[in-house]
Amino acid sequence: MSQTTQQDWRRRYRPYIVAGVLAFVLTMLVAPEINEGNAMEPTLKDGQVLVIVKASYSAKRGEPELGQVVILEKTLAPDVSQDNIIGRVVGLPGDKIKIKDGKIYRNGKEYMTKSGIAGARGDCDITVGKDDVFLLSDNRDSDQDSRNPKLGPVNMREIKGNVKLIIWPLGDFGGIGE
Repeated sequence: MSQTTQQDWRRRYRPYIVAGVLAFVLTMLVAPEINEGNAMEPTLKDGQVLVIVKASYSAKRGEPELGQVVILEKTLAPDVSQDNIIGRVVGLPGDKIKIKDGKIYRNGKEYMTKSGIAGARGDCDITVGKDDVFLLSDNRDSDQDSRNPKLGPVNMREIKGNVKLIIWPLGDFGGIGE
């Protein structure tokens, strides 16, 4: 191939190559998910399409942030949900979580999200293990979270990623509140 032909080929196919490489890189870093159900209302509504930033957590690699909304692998608890479980991190490794009289206590202090979601039904008194996190649904009437004995505190390795953005419907487009 001559020098000119090779340059023409590169110029002609460059946008397609760049698009292909960009698509490959993006699929390694982010993924779309559909929220099914009302477990995370009012933060997330049924049918919203979410952007998940893929992340792996463990005692050695680091832990998710308190208040972060995370998504678990579908296969983790098929008895709890047939779809992905989405929950808010309210307990980190070593934290003492207590739910009593409709209130949540984290290390002895009442816990409330930055957006004002507080309280939960049921009773619970647990110390979160060194590789685990304690998750709660924002809809505290839902039992698709760590209060459910079929799920319990979740091993950080089971977290698929964290929810960053709502992309559909367009009227709801935007970031997720902490």
